[in-house]
Amino acid sequence: MSEHDQKQTDKCLKRFMREATNPVVYASVNKLFCPICEKEMLDHTSKQAIECVNEFIKDVTEEKEED
Repeated sequence: MSEHDQKQTDKCLKRFMREATNPVVYASVNKLFCPICEKEMLDHTSKQAIECVNEFIKDVTEEKEED
């Protein structure tokens, strides 16, 4: 993510949020692993998925602010 510009970061975050919050729809295309806890997104409850997505967004936005 550190090589991404703002547009690429936003695009990746949107894709991750979309797929992480609805893993059943996207699981047939390719497996999505959580970058926070490294489990498959299908193994998350809705609450866990939201927590991991929020933590990922926080981590990415803090990383961008440090650059």
